[in-house]
Amino acid sequence: MKFQTGIDAFDANTGGIYPGFILLVEETGAGGKEFALTSIMNLINTGGEGNCIYVSMTSSSDEVRREFKLTFPDSEEGWIDKVEVVSFSREYFARTIIPVSWILEEKPTLASLKTESLLEKLIDLFENVPERSIVVLDSLTSLVRKTDILGGDEIEWKDLMDLLLGVRKIVIKKDLLTYALLTKDVVGRSREEEIFSTADGIVIFEWMEEKESLKRTMYIKRLVGTLAMLEKQRLAKFDISIDPSIGLIISRFHRIV
Repeated sequence: MKFQTGIDAFDANTGGIYPGFILLVEETGAGGKEFALTSIMNLINTGGEGNCIYVSMTSSSDEVRREFKLTFPDSEEGWIDKVEVVSFSREYFARTIIPVSWILEEKPTLASLKTESLLEKLIDLFENVPERSIVVLDSLTSLVRKTDILGGDEIEWKDLMDLLLGVRKIVIKKDLLTYALLTKDVVGRSREEEIFSTADGIVIFEWMEEKESLKRTMYIKRLVGTLAMLEKQRLAKFDISIDPSIGLIISRFHRIV
């Protein structure tokens, strides 16, 4: 059974998105995160089944909820309180120069300074997430920064790829919809394609210049069970915008002629 995204024009043409591991690849601010948040907001506001879990690598729970409010300032705030926010910021910054007092919301203790690895935390999360939930990983870019290919020494690239392949398996097994945010071109082309190969869906968000102004566009590079439908309708790209009350909306279709 598909999940509805809450983006009316998208759902009308595709029927929604099948459970799976979906990469939202964006140029900064081009709409990937708003796409994921619109899905969460819609599921909650329509009383859909399943939990909505937002996983942040670097932000605290309060910071995440503040961002929700600022992203959709005119939306009904009730949905925000129903999102389960999971923060891995303590683990993320454990081996950095950032003082622990900047990360923890309470006074540090000896117990609070003991941390698991980020990959272990992610495995634990997916082990325990309820079936038919939406999970948003914000962001895969943050994990990539910790790998040896970008000068990090905490995660080996091979281990990260194995994790993503494993996440796809548990996502399908539990009937989850998992969005993972990735900044476009943050790694080389070959590494980016390697990441793409682990996903059921790849949605690209870009800025385009038109008549001396910038607009957001979205196109589907892969989407299991849905891409063929879009090709049959000759839909190639979507112009998108962000509404402060209802989230991401599609303002125009581009068809292949």
